[in-house]
Amino acid sequence: MARYREVKYLLVALACTALWSNCLAENPCAGGPPVQMNPAECCAIPMLVDGSIMMECYQKYGEQTKKQLQMDGTPRGCCIAECGMNATSMYADGMLKRDDLTKMFMDSVKEKPEWMAIVRDATNACFELAEQKKDEIEAGAKLEPSFEGEQICNPISGTVLRCMGMIMFGQCPKSVFVASEDCSKLRDYGSMCPII
Repeated sequence: MARYREVKYLLVALACTALWSNCLAENPCAGGPPVQMNPAECCAIPMLVDGSIMMECYQKYGEQTKKQLQMDGTPRGCCIAECGMNATSMYADGMLKRDDLTKMFMDSVKEKPEWMAIVRDATNACFELAEQKKDEIEAGAKLEPSFEGEQICNPISGTVLRCMGMIMFGQCPKSVFVASEDCSKLRDYGSMCPII
């Protein structure tokens, strides 16, 4: 229960940070992470979705996603995430199959007990976040392409997967997290901004 409260607190902080950043003239995420290192060097986060699927989706949509993260206005859907959810049959018609997705996430950490409670609580919290952002998600799904070749994807998959990644990185168990100044900076950045 204490872990769930921590995750809920982190989500509230994320939501407040997102609202605050919308009020700022400058996007705090636009400059990218403050240190040039792979988050996996700080925390070996378990892959919730098959890595080969996500790599294939990243190769297809990675450049588009980087451009979209620099854009202001209504958040655009992450086609990398939607591609991954389509490939695992977890997404259909603007909806994620919550029960199936929860099972897939939990199965991915069944050999890593230190992650079980974190993933369970994060899954619940991220679906709650998606429900809170329902209007924004629907608006993002109706956007028109803003640059040549841009594909518009429903934001639901990206909202949930990004939230999962941010919470898991932020809640990385002490036994897994690399205690260093650079990793702490990256974790602080990751609490506000998606890390690609």
